[in-house]
Amino acid sequence: MTFLINRPIITIVIIAALLAGLWILVTRAPVYLPRLDDSAPPPPDENARVFGFATLTNPLVRLVVLGRAAPAEPATLRGWDRNRRDLRATQDFMLQGVVFTVTPEEMIRLDRYERTGRKYRRDLMTLEDGETAWVYRLIGTTGPEALAD
Repeated sequence: MTFLINRPIITIVIIAALLAGLWILVTRAPVYLPRLDDSAPPPPDENARVFGFATLTNPLVRLVVLGRAAPAEPATLRGWDRNRRDLRATQDFMLQGVVFTVTPEEMIRLDRYERTGRKYRRDLMTLEDGETAWVYRLIGTTGPEALAD
């Protein structure tokens, strides 16, 4: 006795299984993020705000890094300008970006993504609205690596 299998149903089941596996990988097992550096600072004890001015302004990047869709609001950092992958103090310049809230566990994921302690540092800075937020800043990289975006 032979069984007739409906190919469209198999295709749908395979696609659904792949999407479910991808969703679990993104939300629960971020193996694609670099290992947390030993010199990374500990995460805050409670939820914290983060100011993004480059890749973290992209909702898809935040989804992949944090494992969830993190809504963001426009935000401004007065006195700073983007200098390739870093910030530089610039009198009266207002850097546009976004601010979003993360849990301590999500801060660890961000630290892994930003390679905090090795490539970037996390500074608490005051935004234009008077509230503070963590901002990732490059750690003294020189040469071609400092120029790449």
